[in-house]
Amino acid sequence: MSIDLDIKELELRIPPIVGYQYLAYPLCTVLTRNEALPWFYSNFIHLYCHHDLSAEAASRSVPMTFYGEDFIRCPWLITQKLEREYVLDSPSGIIEFLIHSIRSNYTISLHVDEFYIPRRRVYQQTHYAHDILVYGYDNARRSFLVLGYDEEMQFQKTVVPYHEMEQGFQNLEWTDNYDEQIYLYQFNKSGSYRLDATFIKESLEEYMMGSNISLRNRGTADPLEAAFGMDVYAALIRNMPVLVRKRDIRPIHILWEHKKMMGLRLQYLCDQELISPDFVECFRPIEEQAYALRHLLMKYALTGDDHLLKQGLEEMTHIMESEKRILEMVVKALEPQVVS
Repeated sequence: MSIDLDIKELELRIPPIVGYQYLAYPLCTVLTRNEALPWFYSNFIHLYCHHDLSAEAASRSVPMTFYGEDFIRCPWLITQKLEREYVLDSPSGIIEFLIHSIRSNYTISLHVDEFYIPRRRVYQQTHYAHDILVYGYDNARRSFLVLGYDEEMQFQKTVVPYHEMEQGFQNLEWTDNYDEQIYLYQFNKSGSYRLDATFIKESLEEYMMGSNISLRNRGTADPLEAAFGMDVYAALIRNMPVLVRKRDIRPIHILWEHKKMMGLRLQYLCDQELISPDFVECFRPIEEQAYALRHLLMKYALTGDDHLLKQGLEEMTHIMESEKRILEMVVKALEPQVVS
């Protein structure tokens, strides 16, 4: 990290979950310290998927994603949430706001019109709102260091000149579906969280049962009408024609990231001697199958070959069965670690 006031770059760690940036951006800060790993591996177990991906509710939301991760309450993260108008009405403006925030060791997630953001697919072509993470600045080059999906749809670090960042922030009214909120993230050095084997075991059981865990939060939010846990497989199979028609690979990408995350979790539990070392590599075949399924369905979306779709649906069923079998063994292995 540079300490020169003319240039500063905050530390980031690219997380294993990048399919949706609203999850990736805070994790980029959280995972810069190993102290946060117990919290990380105790969470990101639950999934949900809309029952009907052609319905309006699904179109206004993400079709499938992880559920239950609250970064406002994350013990390892200091989160500030501001309304866009607060910065727009500030005499100092967006440039000084971003520089001051970075000097205060905050990364900043905000929506911009990517028409003005270099190295984006729609740059100088289409007005399109999307979130971006600002994590550094260089006053000599008058540019910000940012993170997000580039023109090749790779999750990459790129550079945005000050004047284009200002245009991108100020011209969101030309776009649709932008978020008014600005989030600032800083690692909380005074945080505390112990690895919770009981919570992990209970969460895995809920995942396998397809429990609607959004019911827990109905004191502050309406429960979701969606498929949860392993029930997302049936929802994905049922909605595959919709996904192919839209050429929307996001749910299958999230499925793969979830299997990757499960594998990393088992490896961590083995490292902590909570389960047998025999579990270290047991999830890798499932992760590889999910990755192959992602490519298979992308190919089907391009070719329309029904044989590929049939193969993909069979593969999804096989992944589901393999996952359930392994997680049942993991839950049993965690039983001696559970605190009554």
